[in-house]
Amino acid sequence: MNQKYIISLGSNQGNSLAILRQAAATLEAAEGLHIEKKSAIYETLPWGKTDQPVFLNAVMEISWEGPADALMALLLSVEKEFGRTRDVHWGPRTLDLDLIYSDGIQSDTPFLHLPHPYFWERPFVLVPMADVCPDFMYQGTSILSRIWTLHGEKEVKRTAYGWEGEE
Repeated sequence: MNQKYIISLGSNQGNSLAILRQAAATLEAAEGLHIEKKSAIYETLPWGKTDQPVFLNAVMEISWEGPADALMALLLSVEKEFGRTRDVHWGPRTLDLDLIYSDGIQSDTPFLHLPHPYFWERPFVLVPMADVCPDFMYQGTSILSRIWTLHGEKEVKRTAYGWEGEE
């Protein structure tokens, strides 16, 4: 049975637009994974460590045939394929793929935290996430109310960039 997941994509090193497009194609080609919906691509300020280039961010809703930890392993392998290193916490990266949420699935292991522990605090996740699931609720609050509370629309700017083949 396929389970739906929300994943986020981000890049601020190299040709970030090309990297996000290629990462989406790589994920779509992965066995057992299907991209259901893609957000727009957004330009966002860095979070945590702010002395670095701006990011391009997006969110996808996917369906996945396997367990959550296998999906996390796939995301990590795709990051590595795109040259991701983990030298600086919250630092620059060629590609960042995070497993954000899946209804009814929780995990708190060293390998996988689901829901993602910071997603509800990050406008760069929530604004694109509202594109793919505008009716999303978490802890009794709608995603749109949460974005408004965080003033997230001021930190996250929708770009005119399209996904490969969607321009």
